[in-house]
Amino acid sequence: MITENYVSFETAKLLKEKGFNLWCYKCYGDAVYHKGMPISFDEECELKDEGLENEIEYVKGGYLYDFGCDNRKEDAKVYAAPTLQRTIKWIEEVHHILVVADYIYECTSTSWVYKIYRLGENGKPERIEITGVRYGIDGEPYVETVGYRDYELSHKDYATREEAEDEGIRYVLKKYV
Repeated sequence: MITENYVSFETAKLLKEKGFNLWCYKCYGDAVYHKGMPISFDEECELKDEGLENEIEYVKGGYLYDFGCDNRKEDAKVYAAPTLQRTIKWIEEVHHILVVADYIYECTSTSWVYKIYRLGENGKPERIEITGVRYGIDGEPYVETVGYRDYELSHKDYATREEAEDEGIRYVLKKYV
């Protein structure tokens, strides 16, 4: 069975801050919301009576629930929860940056990394200068260009593709958006 993979709660908060306002089928909240209103833990029993307990899932930092929403209400503590794929497509279309998860190691449990491609006007990745430190005859260090590549590589390895994509999305939102 194919399951949808949603951005993390932390990434959903960052997406709202950075202007993501598309309608999503799921939302995050720091409280449980029903019919647009936050409810207390005592009222959660009422949700069970209404058969809605399967629509609310506790996640790190809050709740993920099956009520559709968008990020247009700025005062609400509700955050749209798009899928990883939809978020990557939004970043590519709006900000011309591509986030890719890549499997690079075969013998470790953390084999996934993310790559960030900044796309130029022609839709192709821009070249990124790679610098290195060399030491002169006098022992003084100096920085020089040692090569070029067309992506930025994560500085950490991840156990799953989803973790790598979510972290890559968060990196792009913090650095470029």
